Amino acid sequence: MKVIKVSQQGFCSGVKRALSLVDKTIKDNASDKQIFILGDIINNRFISNELHKKSVITIPSNGRKRVEMLKEIKDGIVILTAHGVSPEVIKYLDDNNIEYVDATCPFVLNVHDRIKRYLDNDYTIIYVGKHNHPESEGVLGINYKKIKLVTRVDDIKNINIKNDKILIDTQTTLSNFYTKPIIDDLLLKYPQALVASGVCDATTIRQEALLNELEGDLCLVVGDQNSSNANELLQIAKRYMPAYLINHVSEIKKEWLLDVNVVTLTSAASTPSVLTDEIYEFLVNYT
Repeated sequence: MKVIKVSQQGFCSGVKRALSLVDKTIKDNASDKQIFILGDIINNRFISNELHKKSVITIPSNGRKRVEMLKEIKDGIVILTAHGVSPEVIKYLDDNNIEYVDATCPFVLNVHDRIKRYLDNDYTIIYVGKHNHPESEGVLGINYKKIKLVTRVDDIKNINIKNDKILIDTQTTLSNFYTKPIIDDLLLKYPQALVASGVCDATTIRQEALLNELEGDLCLVVGDQNSSNANELLQIAKRYMPAYLINHVSEIKKEWLLDVNVVTLTSAASTPSVLTDEIYEFLVNYT
């Protein structure tokens, strides 16, 4: 079986930075404090399991906001994930004298900073993002009254903004395929709105590489079910051929490979290369 491994994949700089900060926190923890991560450091179960082996506790969201999750912690060191958090979370940590390490991705921080600047200039923000995603939660927490979340085109009819000053911004891990139809319809309703795409370079590069290199009979995307980046890659691939999202070689179903001669293999920005390499070896040796 021929396997085409897409050239742009593996950890992005934001993920590498977050994991590096976790390793540094473990190494510098001379007082042997309990280390907590507020949700998954990145959206991949494999990484969370590996950190658990190092006695780092990942606090699951279970549908809760980050500030609610913090109430489980009385003492220790809290690591904030790459997705970013709301100002309310930082205030809670400071007010309760809880030590923390901020591993927010710089691209996410750029979106936060831009939105704050426009809010200071009396803009209303329309944020294109996913419901119940930690990145969206962090952005909305900047100002719940002046930031409107839009997840799909149908949501547009439910917003009514009187302000002439509007900024449209986006979640960093979405694809332009996802955001463009929403932004186009928003501009029909609010033609005066300014647009500032928050989709990060790493996300765009991986999506463009998949589009340019996609061929064969099947595409496998390696990534976690909770990863927006992985799910966007999956949706792109599905436009052209059967495609599946997996996070381990054991999840490959033999019926997927029937009459398949060429497979395109790609992975999300939060996927460890060891997982992709294992799947690649399985496929090239598959008979």
